[in-house]
Order: sequence, then C-alpha cells, then structure tokens
Amino acid sequence: MFPALDTPCLLIDEPTVTRNLKTMQDRASTLGKALRPHSKTHKMPVLARRQISLGASGIMVAKLDEAAVMLAGGIAQQSVGYPLIGPIKAIRLAKLLVEGLRPRVSVDSRPALDLLERAAAEAGCKIEAVIEVNTGLNRAGLRNPDEIAELAQRIRGSERVRYRGLTCFGGHIGYQPTEDEALTLIRDENALLDRIAAHLTRNGLAPEIISEGGTIPAHYAEYLRVATELRPGTYIFNDVVTVASRAAEWKDCAATIVTTVVGQPDPAWAVIDAGSKTLALDPAPSGGFGYIEGRPDLLIRRLTEEHGVLVDHQGRPVRLQIGERLRIVPNHVCATVNLHDRAVFVDGEEILYSSPIEGRGGIR
Repeated sequence: MFPALDTPCLLIDEPTVTRNLKTMQDRASTLGKALRPHSKTHKMPVLARRQISLGASGIMVAKLDEAAVMLAGGIAQQSVGYPLIGPIKAIRLAKLLVEGLRPRVSVDSRPALDLLERAAAEAGCKIEAVIEVNTGLNRAGLRNPDEIAELAQRIRGSERVRYRGLTCFGGHIGYQPTEDEALTLIRDENALLDRIAAHLTRNGLAPEIISEGGTIPAHYAEYLRVATELRPGTYIFNDVVTVASRAAEWKDCAATIVTTVVGQPDPAWAVIDAGSKTLALDPAPSGGFGYIEGRPDLLIRRLTEEHGVLVDHQGRPVRLQIGERLRIVPNHVCATVNLHDRAVFVDGEEILYSSPIEGRGGIR
C-alpha cells in the first residue's frame, strides 16, 4: 500500500473529492441556495478555487489566519465566522482589507461591531456583517429576537458596516440515533430562523441572507426552506461522523491516514505509528479514533502522541503483521487535516501530486 510514501501520511482521493464537490454544488443549485463552503476542512486555496469554479459564491473561513492564506491564494470574497474581538484583531483585519479582502463577518455583540467599524474606517472601506444566531449548539450567537433586532438596528445605523442578515451553525444536529430525530431538529432549526426573520421584517430589518452552516444540515437542506445559503465544510472529504450521521457513505470519504503497524507486544493489541499528532481526538458514536478500511474487526482504542493502540472489537487476538499498512478514515477530518503539513492526492493506487496545507495551524 503506497510503498513510496513514508507513514503516517494524509491521503486525498482525487476522484472522490471531485464527486463530492459536484454533488454538493448541484444540490445547492437545485434548491436555489447559494453555496459558500467552509475552507477550514481542507485549508488549501487550490481546493477553494475549485469550489468557486464550480459555482460557490465565495468561501468561509474561521479566523484571520485562514483569511490571509485564502486571500494570498486569490480569493477575496470570504465570510469570517469567528467573532473578532480586541485591538490586535482590528489591526490585522484592516491590513487584510487594504490588501483586498472583501469579507462578510459574523457578529453577536456590540464590541464585535465596534471592531468592524474601526477596521473599516482604518482601511477606508465598508464591511458586510451578519448576525450569528444560536439555534441550539449553545456556543456563539444570539437567540432572543429582540436582542437580534437591536443589534441589526445598530448595524443598519453604521456608516462603515452593512447589515446583510443572519448566520448560524446547526452543529447540534450532528449525529442523531435516528433519521426522525435528525429531521425534528432540522425542522426546529427552520422554524426558529423563520420566526427570527419574521420579527426582523416586522421591524424593517428584513434579512437579505440567512446562511446555514454545516455539512449535516446541508444534507437536509430541502427542509431548511428559510435558508438562502449553505456553508458546509466536511463534505469535501467526509469522515466517520458524517457517515454515522447518514450524511455520507464510506465511498464518499476522500481523506484517509496511511499508517504502519510497528509492533505487537501482546496478542491482544498492536501498535501503529499514528497517534494524537496524526489523528484528531474527537470521539465517534461507535467509539475509537477512526475507522480502519477493510478491517471492521479492529478498534483504535487509545492514542498517545506518536502511538495508536489497536484491539479486536470482540476481544480476540489481533490479526496483524508488523510492517503491515492500514488506511484510517478520521472521526473528524477537519481537525485531522490541521495536524498535517502536506496532503498526497491519489487516484486509486496511483500517486498524483502532493500539496502543502497552507492554512494548517491557522488558529488566530
């Protein structure tokens, strides 16, 4: 298995990426919704440009590190999802604006709006803003319609910031044990956004954009009737969680880790060279730290920094040989990609090219 590559190594299957990109763009277009993919999954301008060439209206980034990488890659139309707070962020945003960034920024507080006004004034331009709504993840975002309307009115009165509408991330929809439970949450998501949009409209603040984030919500996008835009990220590669959430199949998982069995000191377990510096620690509904292709009998029970420990699901002796290679589908591909400097693109067993992950480690 790829004897020319040292392990552990991040592989991307090119035909699967191509199919995933086209499927999502076709889905958004059929539903009449704009597509603005989240680049935090792949962190590579070369893939962001492909998303735009297929019809995406721009890209999403989490933080300014990623925005700078994507701008350097020729992409000016970006949504910045993380709340920007503090004078250093204002200086950095102003610099990117001068360099050509044309962002739409999420806000959920007056200090976040104040920062946008300062940065735009410094750069001598205007910035678009959307208000983040907490639809159930209980992370960032506002939920009270009156508070949302008050912030929208403040944005509407700004000389430097243009009010565009609402944004949210239905991350709580994620893995649900049954399809009916997922559909209930999706319908609740749509109903809440519809109520907030109606409240804003009654107050003369009708949103132009209602943007829904997440690959799993995008999978149920026909039920998100009020949303005008989708912002999926994981769909480009997919992972264990999207498969467990019925938003993808194993054949849709484009990113895998190639790892080598480096020891079997006991019949009950084996050791691989992929640890927590290779695979993200995010849990999966089925347990373990990834799915081993072709070996459903195996479970990655624990990770240390450089080691992964494999056991048999049924407690039987592990059937592996030292030097054997395995391919692992990550539980959470976004966090896994961020651990790697490069990705190797393949078509089946053929190595096509290697690409740097320019946005890797961009956390500020």
